[in-house]
Amino acid sequence: MNNKAKRPPLFLIFFFLIAIGLVVFMMFVVQSNARVIGSPGKNVNLLINLRYSFHLWRNLDELQESKDFDPMMEKKFVIGYDERAYQVCDRLSLEFQVSSAVCEYMIYKGYDRTLSPGTYTVPTGSTPIQMVDLISDNRNRDFQFTIFAGWRMEEIAALVDQLGFGFTGEQFLEQARNPSPDLLTQITMPEGLNLENKSLEGYFLPGSYSMKPSTTLQEFICEPVQKTMDEIQVVLESFDSAGSFYDIHQRMIIASIIQRETLDEAEMPLIASVFYNRLNIGMKLETDPTVQYGLGYDQASMSWWKTPLTYSDLESTSGYNTYYISGLPPGPISNPGKEAIFAAFHPDQSNYLFFRAKCDGSLTHNFAETYEEHLANGCN
Repeated sequence: MNNKAKRPPLFLIFFFLIAIGLVVFMMFVVQSNARVIGSPGKNVNLLINLRYSFHLWRNLDELQESKDFDPMMEKKFVIGYDERAYQVCDRLSLEFQVSSAVCEYMIYKGYDRTLSPGTYTVPTGSTPIQMVDLISDNRNRDFQFTIFAGWRMEEIAALVDQLGFGFTGEQFLEQARNPSPDLLTQITMPEGLNLENKSLEGYFLPGSYSMKPSTTLQEFICEPVQKTMDEIQVVLESFDSAGSFYDIHQRMIIASIIQRETLDEAEMPLIASVFYNRLNIGMKLETDPTVQYGLGYDQASMSWWKTPLTYSDLESTSGYNTYYISGLPPGPISNPGKEAIFAAFHPDQSNYLFFRAKCDGSLTHNFAETYEEHLANGCN
């Protein structure tokens, strides 16, 4: 009788060796991934880790390649409120032309469960790994805000304090009122405009903005100011300066007054004509918004735009009181929108010297050539 133990079949030995080899290989893959992309997310189980590890390992080089967005220094990426994680990573791969392995990386890190809707600013030179890390952390989400047409800079400063940038509203005002030469070199201005030793009041283009949390004070100032410069440049392309008595800055002062006088964009060119008609004959502008600007913050109404004005307000000796001074105030009194800027450069042609609010609650105005007509337009 043969007492020798039977040897296991060769195929079992072969299978056992293969299994050991696979385990060793997967350990190598997992460790290689961990060195480059870190450990998997805390809520990611071993099965998911192993499932995606090999594909990630095969694409480690692509995931570490930086992407330049020439000529832009950064690009915006928006995560919608109703988007699923697979849609986000597919779109990220398409928009930034990076490896589809970003999806595996997102799942591997557990980020697919923590995505937050919003706008994210991706800097040029980012790798796919850095892109996913950035959009998966809501602390990197852009601050989104609106500068409203007709706001003065103090109202923008109050917004700055609410948003939580790395600078205060007071620091914003200090720089905007006395822009440094270095700041002004960051802005491309149209020919004929020089803002040296001038406040930037009037040059923050109203509209919606999206800025990364790490935005600097100079970046915060330069973006809306540059948008205003671009808008002025567009307007100048159709502007005939021949015979013009007013330079760009003076027209921006007029635009800022127009913006505070009406909400109806259609009548802005006609209001502009009234102001130019008055200036051309040496008549005072006599416009309430300039008085309001000179008065400053009104504690009673808790507003920068005191309403209604009293007779004593109209008799104040502020340099912005156009009932008191002749000509234009020293500078813009608000930040005008595109329509008001256009109106200041392209006023209607009229003989009107007066306008006053209609009595129908429409917030539009009646216009008059004579003071008698102006009085007749009053409300009973």
